[in-house]
Amino acid sequence: MKINYRIFATLLLAGGLTLQSCDSVFDDLAINPNQPSMKTYFSTPEGVNDAVMTMYGYISTQRCLGASGSKTQLIRGDEGNSNSDYGKPGMFGEDLNSSYYTIEQPYTLMYTTASQASYIIEEASKVDFSGNTQLLNAYMGEAYFWRAFAHYYLLVNFRQVSPVRQMPRGSEDYVRKPEDPEAVWDFIQDDLKHAKELLPVKGYWTGNNQGRVTKAAAAALQGICYMYRTGIESHYGTSTKTYYNEAATEFGEILDGKLGTYELAPDYSWNFDVAHENDANPESILEIQFLGDVNNTGFNPGLATSGLAFDSRGLMLPGAGVGYEGVANNWLYNEFVNSIDKDGCTDIRMFSTLMFDDLKPEIKLHTDAEGNKQRLEGPGGFHWEQLYPATASAEGFQTVANTLAHSFKAGIKKGLDYSLPMLTNADGTPKLNGVGGGTKEMVYNQPRANGVNWRYIRLADIYLLYAEAVLNGATQGTLTPAQAVNKVRERANMADLSQVTLEDVKHERVLELSFEGHRFYDLLRWGELSSRFQQLAAEDPSFKKFVSASDFKGFVSNKHEWLPIPINEMNSNPYITTNNPGY
Repeated sequence: MKINYRIFATLLLAGGLTLQSCDSVFDDLAINPNQPSMKTYFSTPEGVNDAVMTMYGYISTQRCLGASGSKTQLIRGDEGNSNSDYGKPGMFGEDLNSSYYTIEQPYTLMYTTASQASYIIEEASKVDFSGNTQLLNAYMGEAYFWRAFAHYYLLVNFRQVSPVRQMPRGSEDYVRKPEDPEAVWDFIQDDLKHAKELLPVKGYWTGNNQGRVTKAAAAALQGICYMYRTGIESHYGTSTKTYYNEAATEFGEILDGKLGTYELAPDYSWNFDVAHENDANPESILEIQFLGDVNNTGFNPGLATSGLAFDSRGLMLPGAGVGYEGVANNWLYNEFVNSIDKDGCTDIRMFSTLMFDDLKPEIKLHTDAEGNKQRLEGPGGFHWEQLYPATASAEGFQTVANTLAHSFKAGIKKGLDYSLPMLTNADGTPKLNGVGGGTKEMVYNQPRANGVNWRYIRLADIYLLYAEAVLNGATQGTLTPAQAVNKVRERANMADLSQVTLEDVKHERVLELSFEGHRFYDLLRWGELSSRFQQLAAEDPSFKKFVSASDFKGFVSNKHEWLPIPINEMNSNPYITTNNPGY
């Protein structure tokens, strides 16, 4: 069940620091006959709920963590690359600059979310809830959570952050000084403490409200912030303080069932389909909610997300030259190939992560009771050789439109919904040409906004982060690091490890969490970004070179760790005198 969003433009009070205003902005709103009074609007619990739901809409829109934000997060790491405009911030090419729209859009909408949250925090408690304190607390908890989340996203991506500590009351509140990262972390984590206190446990939200945040989501994000703060500030800041104990405590409460019942989904693939979203998935802690556009009606700002020409999250597989394709770097393919389960078969997680030729000799397939190979199915139930037939004596991803794709062994699968309709030829074979002539029909290489939710935080991640925290010196809780890691491995039918090291945890994060938006930030907090990119650029001739040999210029230390502050912000905020280094 998806959250039903209604996006109210009238609540867009401050979209970010780039918006300018004057002291009379709220007076103007009050007298403008085309705008409702904010005081009047916040007069009922229903009005407060509408305001809360608007935050979810901002976060999941195609211009925030839909196409703009999600593809940037996926491609900035070392896992894959793309010829998409949305993937450009992760290709580290010459054309990456502070005017890039896929950088500016999430930036502005995160500040919009923070402003909306601040207004709710300040005004919701004045509304008569007729004694339903639990509902009021839930709404307040959501506001604190999303305000924290917005600032967390801004901090780990842009570094320079001017926190929205209150709703703007005058012009001076619209243009604010960036604060020291330590102060921003404190602000984020204080908000998350409030969120955790106020939010309900799992099971409170039902029906169309499934997917709204809970205590476990606040605890999980709090623990993640402790881990990221420790790593990022030790490498890029001035603090040497560690927060591993605090992180392990937050994770332990989730793992011990103190914040609701969570368990690993019985099938790894449940984390990446429409059928097992929100409460249908026992593993999900925080999902970015996407609504589908299954009829291909095109962009519709009334949806939480919608497609312009592609889906909200998943990159299209290399296909018929419609653009916005995504490939997995070869090292990742090899990592999965070398991961063999207890039965001598290829790690089952590969089949939900990548699209690849499963008849290659290095792929060892399981068989069913009749001895038939359990093959990887693509859209429409078609197999590799049907979707990617040999052309001009070439196999794999090479197409007429993109011959460079042949250098790669796999495409990106996570985020794509293969249950959607697919075009076929008259003889029933898959139609491999892109959509042309403005037709709006579903085809495998142009899946549009199919609406697969992004499991932003799930239990497997918490197990691995807990193990990492304990290995770094945190007080051990109910589980040992080995027990936590083996919980994750057991689902994939992998042999137990008698003991684990930090390198074991890092390796398991690759196999379990690839293309879920974590890898770049893992490398960032481990201080391994530059060395990792230098290594792969030297060892893998195809690394980050999907579009052309010159597109990837190489990761530049003390530059590419952060995205550039958008040019509109630079021009409108006199307190930001210099952009991030290198821009």
